[in-house]
Amino acid sequence: MQKAKIVSAFFLKKFTRVFSCKNFPRFFFAALFLFAFQISVFSQTPIPSKNFDADKAKSAIKNHVQNMTTREKIGQLCLMNFRYFSEGEVKEKKFADALTITPDENLHGLEKVNSTIYDLVKNYHIGGVVLFGENLVDVDSAKRFVRDLNDAALDGNNLPLLFCTDQEGGNVNRLYDFTMPSPMAIKRCGNLENAFLAGQANGRLLLDYGIHCDLAPVCDISSNPKNPVIGIRSFGSDKNYVAEFSNAMQMGIRNAGAIPCAKHFPGHGDTHTDSHLDLPKINSNFSEWKNNEAVPFKKNIQNGIPMMMTAHIQMPGLDSKKIRAGKTGKKIVVPATFSKKILTKILRGKLGFDGVIASDAMDMQAICDNFTPSESFVLAINAGVNFVCHPINVYHKRDLNFLEQFFSEVEAAAQKGTLDSKMLDESVARVLLLKAEYGLIEIRDEKIFPSPQKIVAMSEQEKLEAKILAQKIQSIATHLTYKNRIPVKGNVLFLVPHAQKIELVKNYFANSSKANFRYEIVSYENENSVSATLKEKIRAAGTVIIFTQLNGYAVANKKNWRSAFAADFVQTAKVLKKAQATICVSTNLPYDQETFSRKDGFGFCATYDYGERGYTTALDEIF
Repeated sequence: MQKAKIVSAFFLKKFTRVFSCKNFPRFFFAALFLFAFQISVFSQTPIPSKNFDADKAKSAIKNHVQNMTTREKIGQLCLMNFRYFSEGEVKEKKFADALTITPDENLHGLEKVNSTIYDLVKNYHIGGVVLFGENLVDVDSAKRFVRDLNDAALDGNNLPLLFCTDQEGGNVNRLYDFTMPSPMAIKRCGNLENAFLAGQANGRLLLDYGIHCDLAPVCDISSNPKNPVIGIRSFGSDKNYVAEFSNAMQMGIRNAGAIPCAKHFPGHGDTHTDSHLDLPKINSNFSEWKNNEAVPFKKNIQNGIPMMMTAHIQMPGLDSKKIRAGKTGKKIVVPATFSKKILTKILRGKLGFDGVIASDAMDMQAICDNFTPSESFVLAINAGVNFVCHPINVYHKRDLNFLEQFFSEVEAAAQKGTLDSKMLDESVARVLLLKAEYGLIEIRDEKIFPSPQKIVAMSEQEKLEAKILAQKIQSIATHLTYKNRIPVKGNVLFLVPHAQKIELVKNYFANSSKANFRYEIVSYENENSVSATLKEKIRAAGTVIIFTQLNGYAVANKKNWRSAFAADFVQTAKVLKKAQATICVSTNLPYDQETFSRKDGFGFCATYDYGERGYTTALDEIF
């Protein structure tokens, strides 16, 4: 009871600043819902339960692993994806390129398990699957997709699959029953309970579909504004805030009964290269890394996070060893995913992580441009990776030939000793222990048996509460960033970065009594400067509201249209004396606050969300 009182008092304090603003009616019912929602959270027991006997499980697992074939072990460490598939004819491609996605008109998102994929899961002893939005378009078919994949594993007398997906919040979600705001928006509210509740809601939603693992939270520190891939996926630029908020989110995910996975170790925040496209390098020395990027990961490890994902980055300050890239023949600094020093000596040894290490996707160009699928698998396992994410893609029936070659090459590496048999067995044991801890398999009489598929239904009431929570977080984050509150006067000119955003603004006012003024919406997509025609529109407007969508590429390159147009607009507004009649709504990275300076009179608010909710919340705040 005392705990409930403390939580209630804290909750009321946090809402006081919101209730005192013009948005009080919008938040009143949200508060009523969330009192019960928040208080109930702290009475629940995290999974795995305290009754789990780890020693007993480890003993049974050790015996089980000893009786597995090498092929079964390899399959169990494959975290596959079946994002796309082509039923038609496709162009021939070489095995070395089997990881890459070649644009093809016959390639489409896979929503139903076909015979090729069913037989693959059944016959190759696959351990887990990463699900994407393309697999989860329709609720009923998505749940059937998960069930059918698991049935395929059991049909081959294999252990149940571990299902994973990326449900970070913000612009990275795979399920859309509801979505949480971005980590940066959650941190902006300054309330750790929001991070906990967002994680719990995401975990509950995943389990409703039969998905066990949320590939979140992001523990990267947003220390480099030019970073093209992390941005608002991070909780921010302060290592301690990132540590506290990421930890709160992972505790929420676990409290729901799902598995959180912290990413991307040893830290992807200070890069200016997207590892989907190339191999980034960070030049921090060990001391700098230990005192910065390591802090959030260490916090999560201390609080029992069960899974960690690697980053495909070079960090010579942690490991300067060079290895030869099989595809190019060049010697390169070893990527963290292939570094035994980084993963085994530092992550396990110095930081004390004892859970499952998953690689980032091997079909990212940082890896697949340099190494073949079998090389990547062997290097990763030898370094200390336990789950190899996207080791090879099967997007066509023909790709089964590549899959078989991949397995054969890895088996040959095991036979020759190139693949460390001890590391292989240890990885399988860790994956099976994770499955046992979270109820996918059970131990009886020192033997392992599949558990019934783990699906925990989420009620419509729970989903409603989650939606209210998401809107509360988004609204508070936007409210706290609205500076220089400029009253809306006269005709309003809306400027949006993409043509499709025009509809978001139109729809907002379509059935609203707020649209008691004349307005026009113009897209400036791919424009580097303000045209003469647009200058006249700006001159004639009583108020200008410009939505920006700044990303890392635009921060790094001021000639990028996202930066260039905003800079030219600011100069135009100053010349036309419209700065004090202009409101900038920053929908992605908020660094354009420097461009739309308060000293010049510009109004500014940030949403950390470039979707419908971000636009709607900003318009609610302004109007």
